[in-house]
Amino acid sequence: MISVQTGFEHDTLAVKASGLIVPEDFSDVLLPELELRLKDHASVRLWYEIDPECRGMRLSALWQDFLIGLFHLSDFQRVAIITDKSHFSRIGDFIALLMPCPVRVFSSKDDANARAWLSDGR
Repeated sequence: MISVQTGFEHDTLAVKASGLIVPEDFSDVLLPELELRLKDHASVRLWYEIDPECRGMRLSALWQDFLIGLFHLSDFQRVAIITDKSHFSRIGDFIALLMPCPVRVFSSKDDANARAWLSDGR
């Protein structure tokens, strides 16, 4: 499940993944929130927090995630991925190679530095 988090600037889309991520999390939650922010901003910053209890995602959800990234490739300024799970961290490092914007992976203990990095350059 993906839920939108509060307490961030309007140009930041902050989401938290928990449980099992399904395709509807992208089509019904993440994409509408992204498009809402893009109405007011040329690009957005993404805070992508992965709960320690996150069990992963269905393959069809991974495809949805890929499609959003592909169609909105130039719509991101920065992406911060917050996780303590090594396999999600490795996925984040791989995503960083594909994205034209800066992408960094942070541990949950380092969330203050993640917020500062995400806000850098404002």
